[in-house]
Amino acid sequence: MILITKAGADMGAADAEIARLAALLDDLKRLASGGLPTDAELRDAPFLDGWTLSQRPVPCLTGRVSGHPVLGGPTVRTSDVWALAPGLGFARTLSRLYALGRPHASVAVPFRKPARH
Repeated sequence: MILITKAGADMGAADAEIARLAALLDDLKRLASGGLPTDAELRDAPFLDGWTLSQRPVPCLTGRVSGHPVLGGPTVRTSDVWALAPGLGFARTLSRLYALGRPHASVAVPFRKPARH
């Protein structure tokens, strides 16, 4: 997740995350079009033995939503948060942009006056 403030974002961290996501996108496109990893790529890849499918939590937002094209409400959990700018009034998740209203009372972050309520 990239935290964005009025001063901007940590561009080193942002550039690294963008490169990581671009590489993932390239690989997914290649796999979707039938391209498989080469023998050389598999030889150079880390080896995972005794593996199992698992799950882990990722940063997301919860809150009362309005105007969402898919999720009803009143309370929802978003997809993974990639950029959070509470002081600027927005968040970008894996799926979409959110305009942020007031944070929950338990959240101590600066925020701007919500554009909507």
